[in-house]
Amino acid sequence: MTIVDYLVADNLIRISFDESIDLLNSLPSFKDFKVETNLNNEAIVNIELTLKPADINLSEAKLLSDVSIVWGDRFKFEEITNFYVTSVENLNSRESDVWRMISDKEFKESKIHVKRAELYDSNILSWMIMVAFGQRVLSNNTALIHSSVVENGEYAVSFLGKSGTGKSTHSRLWISTNEGFNLLNDDNPAVRIEGDDVFIYGTPWSGKTACYINKKRKLMSIIRLTQAKENKMDWKNKGVESLLALLPSFTAIRWNQTIFSSMLSVLENIIQRVSVGQLYCLPNPEAAELCYNEIIKVNKLEDE
Repeated sequence: MTIVDYLVADNLIRISFDESIDLLNSLPSFKDFKVETNLNNEAIVNIELTLKPADINLSEAKLLSDVSIVWGDRFKFEEITNFYVTSVENLNSRESDVWRMISDKEFKESKIHVKRAELYDSNILSWMIMVAFGQRVLSNNTALIHSSVVENGEYAVSFLGKSGTGKSTHSRLWISTNEGFNLLNDDNPAVRIEGDDVFIYGTPWSGKTACYINKKRKLMSIIRLTQAKENKMDWKNKGVESLLALLPSFTAIRWNQTIFSSMLSVLENIIQRVSVGQLYCLPNPEAAELCYNEIIKVNKLEDE
């Protein structure tokens, strides 16, 4: 077995795989996150890849979810004794062509049964690693967030919203309107609490936008976007209002109380350290300008 390490949001992912698998070609978005492998460093997420079919009995498995925006009816998430099983069918839908990830209840150890037919021309492998990573790192003050993020070399701003709200559009407007900003990630950045600060990181997962940047920035504000007939900012209190604004955009399975509680703990810490706002907006430059000015004012950045 060959071993490769990746560092994402200061969390070490270790992948072991058969030499017949071309890992670099199957995970191109991970390139900038690769680090020198040192087996003395303990990985928080351990992934084994195998081309062998999964030898597991699912006849008594408990179906937890078969709803996926990404995979539609090709997806299942099931529970058996001591394990979770994540399955994605190949496009040809043959029963023998099902990707399966078998994970312990903490997602520390996962085995992914890959299918060569879609190993190099789909993102199933990357997505499964993201699933394991997103659950496991919650125990390390880290969370994946469904968000588009801009940064200016010093700090970052995260935009949340339902699918189709215009997160990516607002990021583009922000970058064109407010000088010095660039895109950090357009779909799944990671947020990490370090002492009294919250940092946001680029990751290998950025949705339809190829933006796989290995950078870390202090998170200044989180803004939930809502389409409206006029531009208006509403800042949330550091309590239930902020929690309700953030909760839909964070990743954690609801069926594991330990993992879900860890996510709530991360959220509570973020709320106490980062300003949270609701921007009612039109898709125009004025919305980006208003948002920027409000963030400058609420975070008292005028003199910096």
